[in-house]
Amino acid sequence: MINSIHHTSFTVSDMDQSIAFYRDLLDMKLEWDSKEAGFSFEGPVHEQVTQCPGTKARIAFMTLGDAMLELVEYTPPGKPLVDNKAGDTGSAHLCFRTDDINELYEKLSANGVELHCSPQNNERAWVFYFRDPDGIILEATQPHATG
Repeated sequence: MINSIHHTSFTVSDMDQSIAFYRDLLDMKLEWDSKEAGFSFEGPVHEQVTQCPGTKARIAFMTLGDAMLELVEYTPPGKPLVDNKAGDTGSAHLCFRTDDINELYEKLSANGVELHCSPQNNERAWVFYFRDPDGIILEATQPHATG
């Protein structure tokens, strides 16, 4: 019945800021923005699907290769993430594969991105966690070359 994953979605507090972050720092491409398309997600169907009565949503789709990330900004907004940890039940993260983890780390650091640590060698890959503007946990990985 289910044959693939269509997209991953994050709720964000400031769509323009989030688009800039994912586009400019993580090289994702903005494919579609409901605001630019003149489309608003609101009303009975939106409220039934989301179970968020009295809200409207701006939605943007970002792509990187075959992967798609949906960003959703609700008005009025819900509660912000506060002190979320990777070990919290329900916590999720999106992992970006890179061929130069040190360059990505330096780029993020130079742009004031919250970084959990410098790249670490976990014997299978170099990895580090970082946060988007809303505190959503993201990961970067550079797998070791296999012979």
